[in-house]
Amino acid sequence: MLRPPPPCSALLGRTALALVAACGCGMPSVDAVVAWIDADADAQGRRPIRLYDRGELRSARLDPIIADSDTTQVDLAVSPTGRGFAVSSIKGGTVWVDLVSGQRGRIGLGPWGELGSALGFARSGMAIVRTLAAGPAAGDVLLPIGGATPTPLMLTPPPATSTDGSAWVVRTASDAPVVFVAERVGVDGVVGGTIAAYAFPGPHHLGDVQDLVELGRSTMHVRPGVDDPGDVYTRTSWCDGGLCVTPDGDAALGTAFDACTLLRWRWGRTGSDGASRPPLEVPLPAECDVIDEPRLLAALSDDLVVLQTGERHLLADLSARGWVELPRLGVGSTDAWMVPADRGRAMVFINAGAQVVRMDHHGISLVNGERNDCALHGPPVVSPDGNWVLMTCIGDPSGVITEFPTNELAAVVRVSALGLERYDGLPMAPLAIDDAGNALLYTFDPDDDDAKPRGMFVLEGDGRLTRIDDLEPTPAQLGVSGMLEVYFARSADWPGGGGPGG
Repeated sequence: MLRPPPPCSALLGRTALALVAACGCGMPSVDAVVAWIDADADAQGRRPIRLYDRGELRSARLDPIIADSDTTQVDLAVSPTGRGFAVSSIKGGTVWVDLVSGQRGRIGLGPWGELGSALGFARSGMAIVRTLAAGPAAGDVLLPIGGATPTPLMLTPPPATSTDGSAWVVRTASDAPVVFVAERVGVDGVVGGTIAAYAFPGPHHLGDVQDLVELGRSTMHVRPGVDDPGDVYTRTSWCDGGLCVTPDGDAALGTAFDACTLLRWRWGRTGSDGASRPPLEVPLPAECDVIDEPRLLAALSDDLVVLQTGERHLLADLSARGWVELPRLGVGSTDAWMVPADRGRAMVFINAGAQVVRMDHHGISLVNGERNDCALHGPPVVSPDGNWVLMTCIGDPSGVITEFPTNELAAVVRVSALGLERYDGLPMAPLAIDDAGNALLYTFDPDDDDAKPRGMFVLEGDGRLTRIDDLEPTPAQLGVSGMLEVYFARSADWPGGGGPGG
């Protein structure tokens, strides 16, 4: 059993929060961490943080040390690896709590100036990233959390080479403590100008890194991404800005201005002057059709890339100048997602009909071709290794059940190489699924406009369903930008660990 982290207090801007933990155990286990905040505070303004931590129920408390400070304006995030969680005051600082070691880290006032409101994790789960109020051109604050005592570092964009007032994109490697910063230009916001790679403290093949170390710098101009040629967009932001970073952080790839050609920048390749060489143009296989040019979706390594056309999934080996392909399922009839897995070394394609395709270094495989028809409730969730998919939906696909209103009929759908399993029952929403197929979900009333959580359940690998928490008091909605009705922070969410984000 994990030991509860010891009490501590930390200053978060104008709100000070003391964290005190407790635990309960003896329930079905899902290898995942989910956190939520109680909607109600007590008379002193204290507000509990609740945790489902790999089979244990634990709690921490937001304790306002400054009189009249507000514990409602907070953000909550769980590390993609489930190692710990971070809590922020929206305009103040961030506290990191390591659930394994009990270690604490903090981003507060510093030479970087006022912090912005955005909080996120590196895709590897090895760092926390906070934006600055001055905007993307000012940089970000990075808190490495993968090794020694967490110490904030200032990540400043290098001088722009294209235009004054350039925006910047920060892209972290999914399996290494490496971060890329690239200049964005034009109305499309694609990469065009300076690009630089940095190592930050953490366990990796680059040796003992104690600070933010520049690995290389060059210029890179990417063509705006090829539009999704299918009738349905495959939802992904993995290569936002046209920049794909390899899991090891050894290269960045994008689409070149010549058709059927990619750009690849390896920061480790330097010229006789010691400076990083510019990106190389890498042609796609000769079978590439300029008229039906594939769209670059991900880089599984510096030679293995994931592509897509209107009708086909493609996995290209750039060194061998060849690719393998598989037809896209459900094009024109259903939504679809690309979900990273295995620390970004695999991509899982899922449509709303629960048909699943996987791409990794072994090739492309059809995991499930059987179709499930009912109205999907939220995006799918994928296990960290990518071998299990969890979805929930509302409605009766058979159309023959007339005793109940349609919105009172629902199903949990679990997909793996073993096939498609469907469990009919109460309306549920997925939270996480682990590498053994154990799933964490919560129930809700579909008649409620806000779909408040009513109870938390574990669906075990053998199909047993167990209620593990009544979720009272009600979890508060979290202020996730651009999303509605978000109540839980999950280790299943990317960047970094098996969920549908980017």
